Amino acid sequence: MAADSMVSPAGKRSLTHMLPFPGTLAAIISVFRNAVSPNTVQFDVLWGLLHVNFQLSSHSTLKITRMTSWVKRARSTLELFRKCLMSCEEDMNEAEHALVDVLESLLQVLGESVQYLRQFPSDSDTAKKDWKPLESRINDYLSDMDTTVKHLIDLTSYPKPILSARIGSPPLLSSPVVLSREFCAFPVDTLVRKRNDEFFGRVGELERINVYLDPRNNTALRTYTLFGRRGVGKTDIALEFAHTNSPKFDAIFWVNCETSGALRTSFAAIATALRLPNADRAGCHEENQMAVQEWLRTTTQHWLLIFDNAESSEILKGYWPSGANGAILITSRKYYNFANDAQRHGDTIKPFNDRQSWDLFMKLLGPTWQQKDKDGHIKGQEEKAAKAFLQNFGGLAIAIQQAAQLVNNESIGGLTIASTLEAFKEHFKSFQPRHIHPRSAMESALDSLWDMSFNQLTRNGKDLLSVLSLLSPDGVMLDLFLPTNQKALEGKLQFCRQNRHLKIVDTGAALSSVITEPLLLRDAITELKNLKLIKFEARILQVHRVVQEAMNYHSSQEMQMYFDSAAAVLFEAFPKKLSSDILSKHWFTCENYIAHGVSLSLQFEEYHQLGEKQALKGSSQLIQLFINCAWYLCEICDYKTCLQVITSGRLACDSTESLEYGTLCSIAGCAYYELNDLDGCRKNFETFRRIQEKLLPKDALETSSSLHHMGVLECASDNLVSAADYFSRAIAIRIQGGDEATNLLANSYLRLSRVQYNSKDYDGALTTLAKSESLYLRITDGGAAPFMAQ
Repeated sequence: MAADSMVSPAGKRSLTHMLPFPGTLAAIISVFRNAVSPNTVQFDVLWGLLHVNFQLSSHSTLKITRMTSWVKRARSTLELFRKCLMSCEEDMNEAEHALVDVLESLLQVLGESVQYLRQFPSDSDTAKKDWKPLESRINDYLSDMDTTVKHLIDLTSYPKPILSARIGSPPLLSSPVVLSREFCAFPVDTLVRKRNDEFFGRVGELERINVYLDPRNNTALRTYTLFGRRGVGKTDIALEFAHTNSPKFDAIFWVNCETSGALRTSFAAIATALRLPNADRAGCHEENQMAVQEWLRTTTQHWLLIFDNAESSEILKGYWPSGANGAILITSRKYYNFANDAQRHGDTIKPFNDRQSWDLFMKLLGPTWQQKDKDGHIKGQEEKAAKAFLQNFGGLAIAIQQAAQLVNNESIGGLTIASTLEAFKEHFKSFQPRHIHPRSAMESALDSLWDMSFNQLTRNGKDLLSVLSLLSPDGVMLDLFLPTNQKALEGKLQFCRQNRHLKIVDTGAALSSVITEPLLLRDAITELKNLKLIKFEARILQVHRVVQEAMNYHSSQEMQMYFDSAAAVLFEAFPKKLSSDILSKHWFTCENYIAHGVSLSLQFEEYHQLGEKQALKGSSQLIQLFINCAWYLCEICDYKTCLQVITSGRLACDSTESLEYGTLCSIAGCAYYELNDLDGCRKNFETFRRIQEKLLPKDALETSSSLHHMGVLECASDNLVSAADYFSRAIAIRIQGGDEATNLLANSYLRLSRVQYNSKDYDGALTTLAKSESLYLRITDGGAAPFMAQ
């Protein structure tokens, strides 16, 4: 593809995004050729049309953008097709028919596109007008490809005995094969928590939700939003509705919207619950997202989708089931109109009024207090104290629950409401202000309420809750506190060791500790659960955000110790970036812990901004954790969150001249490159290069990465001479790196061949590409064949 001066940097970036498409197509052809061998099939026309499309589009940014749009969609379909072909090795009959159909549709797209590009070499008004009908036809062809691939997926996923009976029987060969689109038994759900036995009230709210979302009344897409302040009980209402109305729905799905990672994990859980093809494969979050969306659009089952804590109008892009028929329930602090739906319904969840607060308080205090209230025996000082106590908590159910816990705690309230109120008042007067975020009078009252409970905790209970308060609230796996490497349990988490008297702290734990947690850890969890400070179900620990916010670290030294302890166990649990390895192949583990790494980075940034004496310091493990988290986020294209983590990582570095700081700049440069911000990319890549030149030997393998990055940047900036120089220097170092650098070397050869091609050195490009190809074939089975992208 020629590098034309008329093409903008954005156009050249679009060209880069199209490069994987030929590789995907080549992989499909390779699998197919192996399957039909010794027979041969020629694909010259296909490759020729693809080449002409690239050639005719390369001189216009508009044409490049248009082509990129349909190429991305086609590539997604072909990737699914390739995976399906891999499972058809025993019987390629259906696969052969499907391939013919897919290639026929692709040839139609390529052929009509070439005809259009030749007819309209410029971007005239007439060309723009004629593009509309062509775009519509291209979308139809791509839809045909989607249908064909889906059909083949259905066949390969169907039970073989039934499939043989349907396909192998001669009388049925001429008839259409009718297969179920469902792969699981219904009903099915992905609810993350059991029903709350202490749920109280909200009868009117639940009835209004039911009237609008009941599938017996309406099957169109309908949305109901529960919005209100934090701690008012929105999530509990949604959970109660799901559990009490489950007979009305065939499928109920819970989607955690706290972070983009939580969204990915939730959709993966949905795909797995539905037993969609390949749902349980690592790193298939994009395929799962598309597969779930397709299921929501096409199923005849009645489904309910619950988006919990959707706090941004941007967060659900790509996850909203447009064009589907079903029910959506949203919880949010704001009334976002996520889909510009004029027919949407919603309800402001208000705090409990005085009467409701009183009734809930009595219920939570227990049967004895309820009977006293029923008999009218709560009068005088106790009645006055109860009303005054409740006035502090603004009708928040979670606060009223904790107030009842204090009254029932003999060491605090002495089993009377009046004495508990007096203890609360004294504690409120002496309560230390928070280190960050000034609090309102009511927020301070809530903080004081919880702090009274915190002060009653054992040392282990408080240490565990303090660490949990730094992590994501929506679920911490118990396994985080059961590392095989016991050295990770230093500092505040020493009590979690399998053998706390162990002298050699880096001795590994027994496998049994993964099943049966150490006694002291179990006791700490039980204590926090009994005091209603956490929930613990299915080996998942959950802490409400209100409880997390109430945690007040009373000294900078104490705060530092909790951060170091949290960083140590997270660093141990999160996969490590090693050489040319990619973290996304450890997708399941990364997704379990990435939300906690992001949460820790946000907390660190806040506490780091305190005065110099109180500011947090970054440990080496914390910095490495941020580096690994940032690499993973960059790999899965979550660039916004990636850059947030990098900001915290930079703050954690003691020096802006350290190798760790340089690595963070390298990741930032990659993120900015993908965001088409070449200025931001250059600033970070140049810093990375300068630090490596200063601190590493000239021929160290690590230095080749900054040279390679600079080559990529200069190529995108159309500085081809500089790009070739950087790649050549990187290649010289990587040649000396041996087998460890094979993948890196192949990548540099591949990039250099593109520079040579853009410089019209076609012979050199072919020679360099051949080197890349030979290296890739040594380390892969040829299925990915990245070199074919050139």
